[in-house]
Amino acid sequence: MGFLTWLPYDLLNRQIFQVIQKQDWYKPDRFIYKDLIIALTKGNKMDEAMRLWQSMRDEGLFPDSQMYTEVIRGFLRDGSPADAMNIYEDMKQSPDPPEELPFRILLKGLLPHPLLRNRVKQDYEELFPEKNVYDPPQEIFGIR
Repeated sequence: MGFLTWLPYDLLNRQIFQVIQKQDWYKPDRFIYKDLIIALTKGNKMDEAMRLWQSMRDEGLFPDSQMYTEVIRGFLRDGSPADAMNIYEDMKQSPDPPEELPFRILLKGLLPHPLLRNRVKQDYEELFPEKNVYDPPQEIFGIR
């Protein structure tokens, strides 16, 4: 079980983390951020998750594939495809090679947004040429 994930993330956990950050022994840790950010996205607190995301980036840490996946999923669930695409663009700049799951989440979540989806689909096909992308019939989404 990860750091602080046994508690629901709220103001108290944020305050605890801020106290920890001020300690002499504190060193930036991607896994602490990961647990907190994922808890926030699952709690539909995307603004707070993004504040923590920025704090993590300010400390010189990069998200891993699971963090990208959960934040993208959170924005899509929140009805914010533009924010999900911003995270996608950030993911493309990551020093770690991209993994397939965040792409699949985006491809599914962007079905009602064909222009955005086509951009992701093109990147996916270049990065994972051996994989297939399922394209449902356009009638399902009322796109003509």
